[in-house]
Amino acid sequence: MRRFILYIAVATAMICVLGACNSRPKHVIDEETMTALLTDVHLAEGLIDVQDAQNRERPEYGQEVMAAVLLKHGITKEQYDTSLVWYSQNLKKLIRIYNHVEDNLKQQNAEWLALSEMNDTYGPCEPGDSIDLWRNNRHQLLDEERLTAHRIWTIPADTTFHKGDTLRWSLHIPQQMAGQGIVASMALVNYDEKSKTYSVYDGCGTGLLSADTLLVLTCKASDDVELSRIIMSLNVRRTADSIVLKPTYVDDVELMRLHQHPQN
Repeated sequence: MRRFILYIAVATAMICVLGACNSRPKHVIDEETMTALLTDVHLAEGLIDVQDAQNRERPEYGQEVMAAVLLKHGITKEQYDTSLVWYSQNLKKLIRIYNHVEDNLKQQNAEWLALSEMNDTYGPCEPGDSIDLWRNNRHQLLDEERLTAHRIWTIPADTTFHKGDTLRWSLHIPQQMAGQGIVASMALVNYDEKSKTYSVYDGCGTGLLSADTLLVLTCKASDDVELSRIIMSLNVRRTADSIVLKPTYVDDVELMRLHQHPQN
């Protein structure tokens, strides 16, 4: 939050000179959007600080991460800079925003700690005809520098899974950098007691995805095979060999399990 201290110092000085303006102009980002944006900005700054600490010789990395954050929210750098200046002239509004940002960061930190204590296991699923099985963060950063350009998740089945269940994995890609794309795939796996081996009996995937895409992958479990686990993956790939992969956001991630009802 060190940059917050700088914002407050600048804001205080500007208020003394310019005074405050209570009415937000139309070109200024609203408080709710600004709160979400600044939350991601501070998370991005954390990534950049780690990169600096590891002495990576890519000064443009920080600009690429920040560009990915702005793309996620559909905000230009000019809009962000202009809005930040306006809120710096309205100190009460800025402090209110940062109070919410701090709450968001604390909540996300608690979620990450809880996930780390789960040792990458999802545990038992809740019963119900339709239930969202996704327990990770709803948005993911795919970043080659952080070794997360390829992500894979495995959810084990339990007694709440039925034969014939349908699994629907959906996610939103706000915008993809030119020269690269995302490959998403989902597979349903069963365990053969006789051979003591796992095998994929149903799977689906998609090719490179472009800007502002809502992806939905659907797989239906077999009516006569016990579902053992679900495996999902995201992989950022180049469409040209000469470029470096840029950080990419994926958000609104959801994995719905739908039970099949027997016909009367």
